[in-house]
Amino acid sequence: MAACAVKKPAIDGTKQLSNIEKFAQDTLFTTAHVGFILINEKSGKVEEELNANKYFIPASNTKLFTAYTTLKYLKDSLPGFFIRETADTLYFKPNADPTFLHSGFKSQKLFDKLRSTKKVLVVEKANDARLGVYGSGWSWANFQIASYPERTVMPIYENLVRFKVNATGGVDVSPTYFKDSITINGDIVGKRINVAKNMDKNTFVVKPANVNSTTRAFTTKGNAYLPYMLLQDTLKSLKKELIIIDQQKRDRTFWKPFYTQKTADVVRIMMHNSDNFLAEQLLAMVGTALNSYPNDQFAISRVKADNFKEMSNPFYWADGSGLSRSNQITPRAITDLLIQMKKELGWEKVVDVLQKGNQGTVKGLYQGYENNIYTKTGTLGNNVVSLSGYLITKKGNKHVFALIVNNHFKPATPTRKAFEKFLINIIENY
Repeated sequence: MAACAVKKPAIDGTKQLSNIEKFAQDTLFTTAHVGFILINEKSGKVEEELNANKYFIPASNTKLFTAYTTLKYLKDSLPGFFIRETADTLYFKPNADPTFLHSGFKSQKLFDKLRSTKKVLVVEKANDARLGVYGSGWSWANFQIASYPERTVMPIYENLVRFKVNATGGVDVSPTYFKDSITINGDIVGKRINVAKNMDKNTFVVKPANVNSTTRAFTTKGNAYLPYMLLQDTLKSLKKELIIIDQQKRDRTFWKPFYTQKTADVVRIMMHNSDNFLAEQLLAMVGTALNSYPNDQFAISRVKADNFKEMSNPFYWADGSGLSRSNQITPRAITDLLIQMKKELGWEKVVDVLQKGNQGTVKGLYQGYENNIYTKTGTLGNNVVSLSGYLITKKGNKHVFALIVNNHFKPATPTRKAFEKFLINIIENY
């Protein structure tokens, strides 16, 4: 490894601190573990580093690995379903596609086909035993949080339920399938509401609250057919019948892939919004591409073995989203990935899915430096903040960097502002 930036002795004989050492000594980080590395792309020189080979929880910087894996293995378009058409029947089977009836994706090619065809509709329930509802190392205590939806082979409606108070004091719910699963406690007309869900059943309690909490994940525990029943209910409202059957033994030529979205379009939204649901489902889809069934753990194992043997440090990769605190990685390994992404996928393809300054989860930050920084953020509670990506300095020098802070127990906002000040100094002066 190349040496750090030279630290010249001060006049009084004390050692001059590097920029990253000064950053780490800020009172904001007195209890923190700070890791950083800055590498000049052209020369390969490590310009600055601190704890670059030590292990940190990366939070959503994990999505960099998911983005690379998805773009590499799912190619140009997502094989969201598998279909087979006969003269009178349209068979289809899900492949963990998170965009199906997702409010953020207007294009719904499969649903349009189901709605318009005159053929009998038959959906074959996929074997979902290899894809757990939660990722490895997730905290079950977060089941109330909408950004922790369950993983399924048949995602639908983002695997979420949305609630809204209506003018008569009732609650409108989407999907409407859950309309009889609500209990209202108290007068909620004209008020904010909190919706509490049962961990293992789809029952929801609505009551007045100070802050609106109106979106909850539904659960498939106890009913693996639920996503298929939701689709059946939706099609029934359009006077279309859907037949649900269990997985069959099929000749390998029976199914043909049905492509639903451009892969880069989905990855871009995942990265800019730091969308956990998209990340988890995309990684599961890579499992199908590699081994014929949706499985994130197989995908992780295979991708690591085939692509990351030469990394500076081994690492533990637990899930697609970074929600797991079991993820353990070094800043140096993240920059190895960034260098590899650019080399294999090309600059245009990589920066197309990353957020520039003042975009996505860094909206309001790096204003005036939009074309100098391309990144992915990470936040987990009040003790993990990370930011990694590419820097282009005012002198035109190109760098990769990874900056991770663990165990500081501070709000994310002042930490991100400190990151901004530190990195803008590099953009201006390197």
